[in-house]
Amino acid sequence: MTALSKIKTPKKKPSISPKKGHHKQPTREKIIKAATQVFAGYPYHSASIRMIGKAAEIDHPLVNYYFPSKAALFEAVIDDVADEYYQANISWFDGLDKMNPKAGLDLYLDRFFDFALKHPGAFRIIALNLVQAEDHDVIPGYERIRDFFAKTKQNFKDAVPMSGTDDDIDMFLNSFNTLAINYLAAGTYYASILGIEPGSRQYLEWVKKTMMFVLLPRLRHIINGESKD
Repeated sequence: MTALSKIKTPKKKPSISPKKGHHKQPTREKIIKAATQVFAGYPYHSASIRMIGKAAEIDHPLVNYYFPSKAALFEAVIDDVADEYYQANISWFDGLDKMNPKAGLDLYLDRFFDFALKHPGAFRIIALNLVQAEDHDVIPGYERIRDFFAKTKQNFKDAVPMSGTDDDIDMFLNSFNTLAINYLAAGTYYASILGIEPGSRQYLEWVKKTMMFVLLPRLRHIINGESKD
């Protein structure tokens, strides 16, 4: 029996954020997409409804028709980003039950980075606003971000049988999230130091190698105390 042979893939849960009326979907989704791009480039307090309207190529009063405030729009973006990330995260555990820790973490990271390439804004939005959210009232949607990480942590705990202490498991998961968000959100900085194209497969391979180096020994330990495959 391999170290991850008891892993259980969590059942897909209902979407975090309910969809709105179908007749408003095209324009609403256009606004959400534009807002995601803007909030990925600017912290919440620096972004504006006018910037989002320009990115969506619509008059900004129409943005206010769908979202009465910037706070409401930002919360909708956080819900959308978190929901997409959360549902994808559930699928990343598929097939890991037949793998040892090294192979399992390797495949999980491949799936994680495939998602990152398709949704680069998600990690920048989280990173740009976490550093400002010293108080949950400062950034709208802060509670949603915290709840999202709590849900993904629970997914991991439910899926991977671990014998480590709760503190060990929490430190592993917090380290994973911190490293992933930092390397993906600030990829331009790290890639420039390495002389690699930001967002490229080459850069993601470097991130993967680094995360495997840091996290694999701890994963082996918290699963069942093994020191090698």
